[in-house]
Amino acid sequence: MPIATHSQTNLLASSTTLGTIRAMKEDSDEKVTPKDGTELSARKWIRCDTSHCGNPAVGLLALRFYCVGHFISHCYEYLERCNCNPIKDADVVTSFSVDRFLQQCITQAAELVRPIRGFDNLDRARLFDIFLWASDLVAKRGVFKAENAASSQSSSYSAAGMSRKVSAD
Repeated sequence: MPIATHSQTNLLASSTTLGTIRAMKEDSDEKVTPKDGTELSARKWIRCDTSHCGNPAVGLLALRFYCVGHFISHCYEYLERCNCNPIKDADVVTSFSVDRFLQQCITQAAELVRPIRGFDNLDRARLFDIFLWASDLVAKRGVFKAENAASSQSSSYSAAGMSRKVSAD
């Protein structure tokens, strides 16, 4: 099961310090040279950012790493709070934030649902459900945005037309 490593996040891979450094492994007491340090850091897994969870991270949402269990639970919690109508959002920033979350959710769930990841069928079913739910919300929010944009344009055209009619009379 492929998982994110620290070399992908560029933590120690660009280190140019000379001399000996401690290995990135928490349980290691061995000393290594800088050229060996990058190899060891590539083997260190990124852990879930949820407190008291030491499982390897498999997904990234809003710049936080999640293991598969916490990714699924976080997505379900956030999807339940999402409005399908963006007009009901508190403000433009909230609307943009929800849209960004939905796009990240779709992308990450699509990546994680692949059979090569090695998740069991229940986790894959939940990930697929998240993918479908988020896709459905994006489609519904897009319809409301298109309707809102069309109605605002038609009202501005009708207001302009009314002003022309009034000025012509």
